[in-house]
Amino acid sequence: MASVYEKAGKWYLRFKDAEGRWRDKATHARTKTEARRIAGELERKAERERLGLEPRTYADGGGALTVEEVVRWYCDAYLKDRPSYEPTLRALRLHIAPEIGHLLVGELTIARIETWLQGKAQALGPQSLNHLRGYLVRAFNKARKAGKWAGENPALLVDTRRVPRRQYDYLRAEEVPRLLAALSPDLRPLFGVAIYTGLRKGELLALRKEDVDLEARRLTVARSHDRDTTKGNRADVIPIAEEAVAYFQQASADSPSGLLFPAPDGSMRRRDFKAQAILQRALGRAGIVSGWKLVCRRKGCGFQEESDEAEAKRCPRCDMRLWAKPKPRRLRFHDLRGTCASLLIQSGASPAAVASVLRHSDPNLTMRRYAHMDPAYLREEINKLSFAPVPLHPPEVRQARAGEGSGGSGFAPFAAPLLQGIPKPANTKAGSPEFPQELPAFMSERRKGFEPSTPSLGSSCSTN
Repeated sequence: MASVYEKAGKWYLRFKDAEGRWRDKATHARTKTEARRIAGELERKAERERLGLEPRTYADGGGALTVEEVVRWYCDAYLKDRPSYEPTLRALRLHIAPEIGHLLVGELTIARIETWLQGKAQALGPQSLNHLRGYLVRAFNKARKAGKWAGENPALLVDTRRVPRRQYDYLRAEEVPRLLAALSPDLRPLFGVAIYTGLRKGELLALRKEDVDLEARRLTVARSHDRDTTKGNRADVIPIAEEAVAYFQQASADSPSGLLFPAPDGSMRRRDFKAQAILQRALGRAGIVSGWKLVCRRKGCGFQEESDEAEAKRCPRCDMRLWAKPKPRRLRFHDLRGTCASLLIQSGASPAAVASVLRHSDPNLTMRRYAHMDPAYLREEINKLSFAPVPLHPPEVRQARAGEGSGGSGFAPFAAPLLQGIPKPANTKAGSPEFPQELPAFMSERRKGFEPSTPSLGSSCSTN
């Protein structure tokens, strides 16, 4: 609640500004009533600015910032040396600035952000929409802490999109040698080290020769591309697999500079190094494919068809031989990291050890996102459930039933042991002594919809 007081012949106001701090302000009011009126106006204006209902007036005399200016300030002040710097700037340039960047921060409401994200849903997936929302959330949170914005964070109240869980592919153990053999000799060490260590692309390109200790078989991961830190903002030491030593030796011998995997001129490879395209072509040459496309060789014919095998066929239109083009499996370069985790888990490594190799602080993240289980491996694991099954019938009954062609396995289901003590009638045909045609009286009554009488139940219980 604002208040007024007189000091040295002047009327002063005491009120909460848009940042929620108490301020004292001298006025030119001549009377106490006029000072109270000014205090009430300032208090109402500060409250509207604090709630984001109108652009904020800053204490330093500056004007209200736009959304683009806030996000750009956040990038320059907090993200300069972080991996998210370039993705945030790219999102600002492509999505934020063209559509909502011109708005003043006080004009950016929950409804405007929600409408903006809904319009992006046609071109972007739910995960990308969550990233856009996250950029605004973090930028406005930092702006509030720095005193550049005192209203509510509108992006924080926008619901996140539900992201369906995707199942990424990985290389099986027998496919790894085929892929490495299909790569050119100058690139084979890079992909081999990627599979055996699970390093990210930026970390591989930033490896230096002094980071490798082959005598102790240790690798220091301290940088990512041109940054002096990794994604986890720390340096880690991981072991080198025995089979990976040859790839490190070859890479060190071929490198003309201090980098382990440089460009041909010895400099660091660019961020847009096409590792994904190289991987896809190598998968096609190695026959690690999801299918084949049979295309007619005759120019202008245009016939093509899908096939599961690279079979030799002729075009039904012109009788020209069809050319089999491979359709490589959809593996990303980052899926080599998942290959490392999956093959380690399936080889019997503990989740904690695999998380340490991948440098994850939480093993649950490793198992949930990177460790994939091959169906054949799962079948072998589930077959470890062995409890010496209980036979459903004695051996002579099983042999008799086998002779009748029942085809049964002779083993009981889970509830079978509970049923073995119940005698089974020898003849269940209607009219036989074991199955009389006329039912007892109480069963006839139940069949007609009547309950048996109480005396009958009592007498029956007394005999037992």
